[in-house]
Amino acid sequence: MTFTIVKVGPYQVGGLVVPGAAPGVLGPAADLMNFTLERLRERGVGDITVVYVRHPEAGWSAVAGYRCDNIDELTIGDSLVRVSETYAARFVPEGGSSDRCEDLWDQVEAADKRGEITRAFTEEILVLPERGEADLYVSLR
Repeated sequence: MTFTIVKVGPYQVGGLVVPGAAPGVLGPAADLMNFTLERLRERGVGDITVVYVRHPEAGWSAVAGYRCDNIDELTIGDSLVRVSETYAARFVPEGGSSDRCEDLWDQVEAADKRGEITRAFTEEILVLPERGEADLYVSLR
């Protein structure tokens, strides 16, 4: 398992909301997430960023989209989420699974179970570049 501790600077992501999307691959919102990612690719979004956020009363949701430097870059109808400055464990695929995203989430669960990381369960960020490997940033306490 390979992860590094990094400092994530603040930035914004504009895109489509996926309600009920919890961090991980499986779950009730998996089909909706895949549909949303397909729509973003059809819109020409190259590098997709998915920001999972948790509200104490409403649970998890995600915004899947693109990085925005300012509000003028936001596509009409899209939502905006701000990523806070935080320390995160950055995971990269190891190649053990044919599904790179599943491999990343499996690594997070394994590291958490072994006590190698302590998740903050705030923002968790999945970066899906048009070319190259995915990255996963898990916020730490």
